[in-house]
Amino acid sequence: MYASIILPTYNEAASLPRAIDAIRAAMAHRDDWEAIVVDDDSPDRTWELAQQIGRDDPRIRCYRRLDRRGLSSAIVDGLSLGTGERLLVMDADLQHDVTKVPDLLASLDAADVAVGSRYMRGGGVGEWSKWRIFLSRVASWSARIVLGLRSTDPMSGFFAVRREAFLQVAGKLNPRGYKLLMELLTLLRARRVAEVPYVFAPRQTGESKLSGGVIWEFFLSLVELATRNVVSARFVKYALVGLSGVGVQYGSFYLLWSRFMGAEAGTFTAIATAAISNYMANNVWTFAERRHRSLQDLLRGFGLFVVISACGAFINQSVTWYLEHLGALLPAAMVAGIVASTTWNYFLNLDLTWKGHARPE
Repeated sequence: MYASIILPTYNEAASLPRAIDAIRAAMAHRDDWEAIVVDDDSPDRTWELAQQIGRDDPRIRCYRRLDRRGLSSAIVDGLSLGTGERLLVMDADLQHDVTKVPDLLASLDAADVAVGSRYMRGGGVGEWSKWRIFLSRVASWSARIVLGLRSTDPMSGFFAVRREAFLQVAGKLNPRGYKLLMELLTLLRARRVAEVPYVFAPRQTGESKLSGGVIWEFFLSLVELATRNVVSARFVKYALVGLSGVGVQYGSFYLLWSRFMGAEAGTFTAIATAAISNYMANNVWTFAERRHRSLQDLLRGFGLFVVISACGAFINQSVTWYLEHLGALLPAAMVAGIVASTTWNYFLNLDLTWKGHARPE
């Protein structure tokens, strides 16, 4: 069956030609394949090199993305562009074992998804540090336990999927971060999964993408998938910002404002400080892609944020008093009030304060 090999790239000009040559060698026994390079407008002009290679070999195609960034969304775009009945994803940095590509594609004879696994017998992680091995193991274990995935390596970036299986869930994917396979396996409910062992090779060019941000995005993805998107990653960020605001309010009151003002004025100033802190944190983090930038948008956004938060505070108090009046324990009533006000604040800020400021990823 015809196969499409997806290569998401960013600044991979040094390794791309060798990756293409390795694919040609691995697929020398067959001609029914294509390779699609999905490049995020790399500063090193990886896209231009891919186009040059494609002029000599029509099996090599290039999609240069000018409007979006991100590994997972690049993979989804590549999978969508693939014309093959079997779709395979791999990096262009030569860390995935290209000789295993035919095995992964062949495994789809009896499976919907085939995973290149570093953790089954015969696989390995090469020269990883103990810390990176620990993080990867914890992430894989968490995904298997929390999401019930039947794969030894659900965090792998080296996998193949039947086109019809991908199309069944393509509209439900929320490509963010680096772990698309975990979401794909969750949505497909791992009906038939095959695994092929491979050893992760040392990096020859570029730098590792593992960072604190990647780990955080994995955590958010896990929360979304575990709750079937009832709790979104954005809501988690919003709630964490709100929690930080409590610390800002009490910290600023006791460390600063109470020393220069009376209790009432200090309390009001501490609340204002927390409101400003929450607004700015939400603006640059929770709603980063809708960020307010101009002075006019910032003032307008902060005004709406304060009004919505004031209404939320009233809802919080009302729910707490009402449930306590019905006989609920005060701690439980307070938690219910916080949940109600946070939900109110989040959705109104989403629809009003940061509405209409979206920009490309």
